[in-house]
Amino acid sequence: MKNKKSISGKLVCICFFIAMMAGVSASAQDFHFSQFDETPVQLNPSNCGVHHEIQLIANYKNQWQSIASPFKTFALSFDTRLLKRKKKHLGLGFDFLNDKAGDAAVATNQFNVSLSGIIPVSRKSLISGGLTVGYSSHTINTSALSWGNQYNGMNYQPSIASGEPVAVDNFGYVDLGAGINFSYGTDEMYISANDTRKVNIGISVFHPHQPVYSFYGDASSKLYTKFVLNGNAAIGMKNTNLVLKPSYIVFIQGPTKEITPGMMFQYILQESSKYTGNKKPAALSIGGYYRFRDAFIPVVKFEYANYEIGFSYDVNLSQLKTVTTTRGGFEISLRFVAPSAFTKPRTEARF
Repeated sequence: MKNKKSISGKLVCICFFIAMMAGVSASAQDFHFSQFDETPVQLNPSNCGVHHEIQLIANYKNQWQSIASPFKTFALSFDTRLLKRKKKHLGLGFDFLNDKAGDAAVATNQFNVSLSGIIPVSRKSLISGGLTVGYSSHTINTSALSWGNQYNGMNYQPSIASGEPVAVDNFGYVDLGAGINFSYGTDEMYISANDTRKVNIGISVFHPHQPVYSFYGDASSKLYTKFVLNGNAAIGMKNTNLVLKPSYIVFIQGPTKEITPGMMFQYILQESSKYTGNKKPAALSIGGYYRFRDAFIPVVKFEYANYEIGFSYDVNLSQLKTVTTTRGGFEISLRFVAPSAFTKPRTEARF
């Protein structure tokens, strides 16, 4: 069993390496997190500064540790509202992503700046549009890899030429994106009423210019344009502590399509004290997502005042489960938002 696991792990690394080296013509899909609702700025630049004054989110994912060198992804995003006293205002966001994969340490570092415009459509709804621009750099350490040509029939000799084409160890490109989002909301999540109705629907596009993506410098290997469709809602069960939170995400990038619906059940543990402020609001959410033909993702989140922590685990259900024994990877999210998600907005169309 140990040998099978080791061999399978190497195969996964080799397959991933080949895809990266050859460009993305075979399988073009960006890095993303299972807790997609905790990466709003990365999914759509029009989400910047829409429902809050300040928001800071950190995400970490550790994947495929059961079969190979783990793939580790870290992201950090910050967004804020500008022109706060205006009904029509702006949002500004920054996000950074670092991903390191496999024995070859295939690494990606990307930094983006996003700007959004938010316009109230009615007393309970608004529409926002956003643009993002950034730079993405990619590196690889080919010296950490071994090839079949380096075995002399009995032993592995790294001094033997691999026979593989010569590749550069880094490249980069300017990246672009745009999106639009519609939001509708009524009332608030208070135990005494809890008749909130909130809906967000968005669509965005990334890499419309299809930048060159190849360690060989092959101009024909380009990054596919990516389309993202996402939506979420909060539906309070009147006069109870329960809020239903359905959501979905759809990624379409070249021949690759990913569909992930989900449902979270939020239980409001306590409300804040109305006068002293000593008692802070808190809520516990339990639920999960299903990534079609790939994984089931159980999720648990805890919110306290302005803070939230989320934990999820990818239970692998694809053909790779024979090797992974359904073990995919865990993910952690940390969020700070002001004002608190439990705070009643001061003006209309801010929910």
